[in-house]
Amino acid sequence: MADSAAELKVARKMLGWNQLTMARALRLAGTPEKMAARVNDMEAGKRDISGPVQVAVEAFLSGWRPSGWSESASL
Repeated sequence: MADSAAELKVARKMLGWNQLTMARALRLAGTPEKMAARVNDMEAGKRDISGPVQVAVEAFLSGWRPSGWSESASL
């Protein structure tokens, strides 16, 4: 899942995350605004969704979280 813009957005919403939380889970670099904008661009089809992002989102949907992850700290 998450190989298209629409699927990425659905996956993020299923996780209950906003775009910044998704960006942090994906460990995207940059300011919070730029990180959220990158996820927004992927969901809008303006930026390709890379294979590693697809794999990470599938892992998130399966319950895996990055080392040191805290839902409350990511919001």
